[in-house]
Amino acid sequence: MNIPDFAKVLSAIIHHNVDTARQGGTPRDYLVPMAWGDPGLGKTEIHEAVAEELGDLGSDLIDPAEGTGRWALVYADLQTRDPADLGGMPWVENGRAIRCRPDWLPTRGRGILFLDELPAAGIANMNIAAMLIRDHRIGEHFLPKTWMIACAGNHQHNRAGTTTMPTHVRNRLLHFNIEADANLWATKWASRRGINPMVIAYNRYRANDFHHRFSPTGNAFPSPRSWAMTDRVLRLGLPERLENECITAAVGGPARADFDGFREIHKTLPDPDAILTDPDNGPLPDNPMTYYALMGALAHRATQANFDKLVRYLDRLPEQEFSVVCVLDATARDEGLMLTRGYQCWAARHGELLSG
Repeated sequence: MNIPDFAKVLSAIIHHNVDTARQGGTPRDYLVPMAWGDPGLGKTEIHEAVAEELGDLGSDLIDPAEGTGRWALVYADLQTRDPADLGGMPWVENGRAIRCRPDWLPTRGRGILFLDELPAAGIANMNIAAMLIRDHRIGEHFLPKTWMIACAGNHQHNRAGTTTMPTHVRNRLLHFNIEADANLWATKWASRRGINPMVIAYNRYRANDFHHRFSPTGNAFPSPRSWAMTDRVLRLGLPERLENECITAAVGGPARADFDGFREIHKTLPDPDAILTDPDNGPLPDNPMTYYALMGALAHRATQANFDKLVRYLDRLPEQEFSVVCVLDATARDEGLMLTRGYQCWAARHGELLSG
């Protein structure tokens, strides 16, 4: 399953759980997803993004005094917590043994309690997590019904310190295998967050080779996370030699060398600003690598004022699939572009490519 599809499923699960609570159901009736995937895929970012998009869902289930703000996300790393810390330190009160409520366990409001690195947790921590997943509680301390649990972790073959998850824990979860998709990463995440257009274009071009190549032994390897790090490296303004060292430190030597070749092509591109000034006479590329690089540069420069001219240039391309790449990246960065006459006309002519 790709990342955007999992985000849709996660959102649907949370809506289902909220509806269950409204109808008087208990947390035992809730669905709890478990996202499996290679390191660096952005599993944490998926849950953060879904929490941001839930809006006022479930506000009717909480005390108005708690406010109706955005959904929160509490990150609980089960791998690094001591069982006593995770389950609450023991205490004696009025001659009775109790456990302190863990400070990370929410008491009010609504949100997603994200149990990360679940497969890397010790058996004791997994048993505590099992109680939380099944009953929404740790010992005598309950999680509010407006808080939803979601889990994530790496595969055992990733050699990321994982252990075999006990059967009673596995059987309480919905298991999803998450895979990288360079084109969806570019459109659904990178373009919206202002990632360097050259990085986006390169990842589209090398989608099957260097977007995500997990290495269980290498310190650095290409992944959605490390390409986002590369974007930040490019903002440092370092001399070329040091910049290359930093990119190697993020994505590894082979990916950095291939990215260097793409950057050299990028330097020879036709002037995107000149194309947007005179779209009827702007030069057309003669190879796929240059097309990807130019589409990224044009998408980055697209505005509501120049989008009509951009569409005039895109209509001249012999391969209209590249125009889809440009339009998708541009509108992901600025959804207001879809209100322009140029976009409406383009979408009417190329709707079948857009839906495909």
